[in-house]
Amino acid sequence: MLPTCKSVCLTAGLLMALASPMSSAPPAIAADGITNTEVNYQGLRGAIVAPAGGTGHPGMVLVAGAGPRGRDSYRPEAEAFARAGIVVLIYDKRADYSRATSSYAALADDAVTGVELLRTRPDVNPSEVGVWGHSEGGWVAPLAAAKSADVGFVVTVGASALPSDRTQLWSDRTYLAHAGVTDGLVGPIGLNASRMLISAGLFGDTANDPIATLTRVRQPLLVVFGEYDRSMPPGESLDLFRAALDRGGNQHYTLRVVGGANHTMRRSTDGFDNAHGPDFAPGFVNLVTTWVNGPAHGAPPASADPPPAQALASSPTEPLSWYEGPITQAALLALMVAGLLAYPACAAARRLRGTRARPPGRWPARWAVLGVLTAVIGTVCYALFVVATGATEVDTTILGRPPSWLLLQLDAVGAVVAAGLAARGWRHAPIQRGLLLVSVAAFLPWAAYWGLFTV
Repeated sequence: MLPTCKSVCLTAGLLMALASPMSSAPPAIAADGITNTEVNYQGLRGAIVAPAGGTGHPGMVLVAGAGPRGRDSYRPEAEAFARAGIVVLIYDKRADYSRATSSYAALADDAVTGVELLRTRPDVNPSEVGVWGHSEGGWVAPLAAAKSADVGFVVTVGASALPSDRTQLWSDRTYLAHAGVTDGLVGPIGLNASRMLISAGLFGDTANDPIATLTRVRQPLLVVFGEYDRSMPPGESLDLFRAALDRGGNQHYTLRVVGGANHTMRRSTDGFDNAHGPDFAPGFVNLVTTWVNGPAHGAPPASADPPPAQALASSPTEPLSWYEGPITQAALLALMVAGLLAYPACAAARRLRGTRARPPGRWPARWAVLGVLTAVIGTVCYALFVVATGATEVDTTILGRPPSWLLLQLDAVGAVVAAGLAARGWRHAPIQRGLLLVSVAAFLPWAAYWGLFTV
């Protein structure tokens, strides 16, 4: 039987919907006059937060900071901007995003895709769609503008003009110093593991050159710094932004410092408190929305606030020395592991041979094995914890070191002392004790490098 005209139309409509690169759910209208529309486009999922009515609005794509952030991470910003008449896209990061290996160029392509999506909406002026980037997004947003002329303007918030590795190491040092970590332990606790990951290419897009990108940006640009930003060097960055834009010939930039603001533009007294609080710093939302609704679409003259105070200067990432390289570190770890595993193996072999004599120093030897294993595993885990959290969770110290690190130091010293006591039984178990001492001998320089003996 031939299909009816109605069924043909329904089937065609369904196929067109399935084939469409963008789909959206009906908008939900909030009580404060903004709408929220879930969208799927080009393999990405997001939401468009918009004023409930009107046409010709500016549009803005919010590019998130580092980490696998979802659309809701910046919903407070999106809703605040929408209430001021801006159509805003927030979106989940791509499925294959990795903070360690993703490139900013790929993330910039996602931002440009979002711009193209907003430009198709009937309530948006397609010539007034820009990108807004926070933190890591502050490297991505200018790159998107340099890639596509469809990007009408750029807003960066908490953005660094320095490479990502130099920026992160500055932030780690800043947080550790604030926590009270002694200078001699800042490197072992906060920098060594990061430098190894940087050398291995597992620390983000460290090859990205923010200055080179800024010289290629031709669109109007608003750069917002927090007075108390502790996650990027604000004083250096403001000066570098201005110099790069001047060198590139862009005279339509506005560089502003928001007083009493931290890295996330929340109200703060020193930059270390209220990182994700509910209250934006006074003037932040108005600064962004006023600029986007006005100067962003004209030719604003270049203007810049004085750079905020910055107590600690950044420094380039130091390349690894020979003893920090993977070969040396792996060799030391291999010697330690081989000696420690051989110790119980030799003990088992002695029992199988029927040797029941108990050589002196067997308990110190066991404590030495346990102490070295605990120190090695604990040190690696704590160093990676500092990398993963950007040192922001280190907030308490005892004698100039985090409590966990103090325990690791006591454990390392105890292991060495126990190994010395175990050496008394050398003649009764020369192979077993010899392997243990080889392991401890490899542990000594390794532990010294990681600051386990630093006073």
